[in-house]
This record gives sequence, C-alpha cells and structure tokens, in this order.
Amino acid sequence: MGLLQKACETYDAMAGRVGIMYEKEKEPLAPISHMMARPQIKITLDQNGNFITAQALEKDVPKIIIPATEESAGRTVKAAELPHPLCDYLRYLLPQNQVEYSHYVSQLSAWVNSPFSHPKLHAILNYVQDRTILADLSQAGITAEEKAMVCWEVNGLGEKLNGPCWTDQTLMKAFIDYTAAKRADTPPALCMVSGEMEAPAGQHPKGIIPINGNAKLISANDSSGFTYRGRFDDAAQAATVGYTASQKAHNALRWLVANQSVSFGGRTFVCWSPQGIQIPKVTGPMGRKGGGNVQRAATPSQYQKQLWEALSGWKEDLRPPAGVVIAAFDAATTGRLAVTYYNELLASDFLDRLHDWEVSCCWENGPYGIQSPSLFQIVSWAFGTPRNGKAEIDDRILKQQMQRLVACRVDKAPFPLDIERALVEKASHLLLYEGENRQKLLFTACAAIRKYHSKEKWDMALDKNCSDRSYLFGRLLAIADAIENSTYTDEDRRETNAIRMQKVFTLRPMATWSALWDKLAPYNKRLAQSKPKLYRYYQNMIDDILDSFSPSDSTLNQQLDDIYLLGYSHQRAYRNEKTDQQETEEES
Repeated sequence: MGLLQKACETYDAMAGRVGIMYEKEKEPLAPISHMMARPQIKITLDQNGNFITAQALEKDVPKIIIPATEESAGRTVKAAELPHPLCDYLRYLLPQNQVEYSHYVSQLSAWVNSPFSHPKLHAILNYVQDRTILADLSQAGITAEEKAMVCWEVNGLGEKLNGPCWTDQTLMKAFIDYTAAKRADTPPALCMVSGEMEAPAGQHPKGIIPINGNAKLISANDSSGFTYRGRFDDAAQAATVGYTASQKAHNALRWLVANQSVSFGGRTFVCWSPQGIQIPKVTGPMGRKGGGNVQRAATPSQYQKQLWEALSGWKEDLRPPAGVVIAAFDAATTGRLAVTYYNELLASDFLDRLHDWEVSCCWENGPYGIQSPSLFQIVSWAFGTPRNGKAEIDDRILKQQMQRLVACRVDKAPFPLDIERALVEKASHLLLYEGENRQKLLFTACAAIRKYHSKEKWDMALDKNCSDRSYLFGRLLAIADAIENSTYTDEDRRETNAIRMQKVFTLRPMATWSALWDKLAPYNKRLAQSKPKLYRYYQNMIDDILDSFSPSDSTLNQQLDDIYLLGYSHQRAYRNEKTDQQETEEES
C-alpha cells in the first residue's frame, strides 16, 4: 500500500494543479471521477443545443479531462452498456446503435435531472436527442468513425461558462458532487490506504501505463474467477480501498507516468517527490537543476567541482521531510500491471546517492572530458549488438538489466559482476568496433571497471608508479598501438597489430608481447628514421615498464584481469597528449 499512499500524498500536494492545463506538452492532473482521453472530433453547440460547427482534430492533439464512472473507466472495448457520462466514442451517440445510445442518453439524463446539473449538460443532451449528429458531421466534411472520441464545446452561456467542457472547473465539480451523492448510500469500510472510513471502490481504473492501457494495478474482485477464491470468503477480506483514495492514487500515478517517466524495453520507471520538489531522473545523469550548459571537465578536480555544484543546486529547495519515491512498472499480461521495483528514501539521501554514483562510475571520454555513462549506455554496450552506429539490445534483457542498475544506484549495492565482465569482454575485442563506437565502448567499460573496484583507488590519470601486472601490460599494448599508428599516413591507415592481437594478448600477455614486438620491428625502424625523438620517447617508456616487472614473477604469462583496460586507456590518453608535443618538436 506504500505506493498508493505516496500517490495520494502527491495528489494532495498538487491540489492546486488538479484539472488545470497548466503547461504545454504536459498532461494535467485529472480530478477524482475523471480520466484522460484523446479526442478526434470537437462539436460546438449553442446554449440551446443547436449545432454550430464540428472539427476533426489532429492525431497529436493533447489529451483532455473527461468525466468517467467507475464502470466506464474500466470497461472493455465491447462494453456497450457502460458509456462515459459526457465525452465518448461516436458509437455511443448514434441512434442506430440502440443499446449504446439508450444507455448514454439515460445516464446523461439522470445527471441533468439531478441537483448537480450544469447549463452545458442541457445543451448537449438536447443535441444528442435531436439525432442529427451524422448529418451534421457529414455537412462539416468529417468522416463518421464509430471509434472517434467526441468532445463538446458550448457557447452562448455567458463569459464565465462559454468554452470547452474539458476546461470548465464548474462542470468538473458538478460531476464530482454528483458521484459523491450517489455513493452516499454505500456502507463505508476501512480504507487500507487512507486509514479512514469511506465508501469502498467497486472497481479500480486502468491505463496507468499507456503502452499497457488495459492493465490494472489492482484487479477487480470478481467472484467468477480466482482473484480471491481459495484464500478468502469474500472480496472485502482481501483488501479494501476507498473510492476517493483509489481515484487520487491512480490519477496521480497516471499523471506522473505521463510527465516524468522513462521506459526501457516495455518497463516504465518513474521517480518523483510526493512534495512536488523537482528532482533528477533516476536513470539519467544528475546534471544541473533547470538544465543549462555544463563545461567540459578536463581534470578530476574540475569534474568533482561540477558534481558538487550540481548537488548543491538540487539541495537548495529541499525542506525536511522531503522524500523521493522510485517505482518500476511492467505488465506480464494485458490485464495485470506489476510493480517490479519500489523504494522510498529521503530526497537528500537520494541526491547523495546519485552524486556518489557519478563520482565513482566515470572516466575520460575523449573530447567530452570526464563523464559518467548513462545506465542505458552501460546496459546496451554490455549486452547489445552494434548496428548502424549504435548498440541494439533485446527488450527483455534491457528492462531486466536497467532495473538491476537502478537498484544498484539507489540502494548503493555492489556493481553487478556479470555486467562488468560483459563490458570487459566486449572491450577486449576493439577490432570489431570502429570510430566513435570504439571510443564509447572503451569509455563505458573503463567507467564500469572503476565503479566495480570503487573500494580501491583508481585515478583517471596515468599512474607511472603503478606496479599492477595487468595495468602495466595494458600500457604496453597502448604503446605498441601508438608506435605503429605513428608511421601511418591518412592514405594507408589500417588496424594495428596491437589491436588485431588484443584478445590473445589478454590470455597470454608475455608470450604475445614477444610476438607483437617482432611484428613492430619494421615500424620501429621507420619511426626511428622519420621521427627519432618520438622513437626514443616510446623506447624509454617501454624500458621503464619492462623494468617494473620482476623476472622471477611466475604469473607474467597468466591471463590479464580487467585492470589492463585502465592501463590501456590511461596510456592511450597520455600518449595522445605527449605525442602531439613530440611531433611538434620534430617538425620544429
């Protein structure tokens, strides 16, 4: 019930936004007894219900707020006897569909004749009962499709009441009061969400997640299936949720998912503060509050400073006890929505954990400086297949691994070993990748390695004093790659022997180094003739590295561990910087 309680808390905190189209390209928060729908036809009437005009709306028109009953909000496509109270599909407004039409008119008439009527309702009911809608649509040049959602606009009622039904706060309040009066005779029960005695919900809304439109978070307690039979004597023993609490929670969740969620492989992740405080998304970089350009971090100290400034910016508006909720939703079947991940924590703790992740899971990313790869980037490079300049990945794998990393980031769990191993294995076959893909993979793998070994201290600059065997061999591989590359012209550029032999090098480093050194002989000779200073620079560096090995070390030819990639990346970045200086000196 924690999720529903936090959703209700969110609804109450956002009470000032309920029913208001407050921001472009954002869905509004629907009031209780209302839902969101995307209209296809707008019909405009005068105060007496006379037809004025009709308009076919674009497919990308924003969703609108419409009244809905418990039954109509959870209906199936074939539910002819469960119309929405006001705006609905065209088939409910056509007299030839006797069942749909009669139930629509009967339901709207009951509302019109109640103490909670509204001037717009009289106009709409009069028009529908005139049975001219098909002729009017034809005259307006609109194709009458029965599955087209029809919405209403009524003019001639005065400045305060003129306009669309979906923006009229007085009409929304009238329907809320009408449904509350109808529930007055329902015996109250203890709501397990609010803790108050109120009329229980008979059904619960669907459509929290658009891609799983028919899936419900709380299933209907029907006596014909096995929803509760075998465990309880009747449905009320399973769980009782009040109507108001159910409406608030579901409308708040639908609003949050529409405006703040991200989806990966069909699984939807949403992260929010019930107090309405702006927070960063759990699956993306923390960034600066309000956006804005972030300067390239060329050094670790600059990167740390940027992260600290970003963290301070997010914490400026925090007031205790501000909290954060992280939830993930997925549907195994068309009718059931599952919560696959849920966590609550203080907003300050949440921000600290995002900050700590980006401090430990980061690496030098070429011209972009020091960065932290996104969770999606980590998963796609670990388990994806490179196609058309990006890594494609199966949806089932994507959503499972994304959730694992979200839990790792939020719960401060150890970085998954299998993900780190997968990245190391991919990065040990750089020959299979080209250009930007090679750089992205190496950057992502090194960031993951650094995160996995976060208890150790691995800097993001070359450590010439490091005596780790794998680190040293990684440096040698980068230098061998640099020597051969330095002799190429733009016309004859190709993959170096170091890259071709990389995987074998990781398995038998000392033996492979001897073979690789033999292959470098002609390139060393060419480099010594064309760029003698650069040649001596590389030779001195190789000598220093080889001197760091112990001749009696029996592990020299054993398989390298993941740290070799850090040495390779460090030496590669260092060589690019120093090589430019050496070549400038050669030319001068």
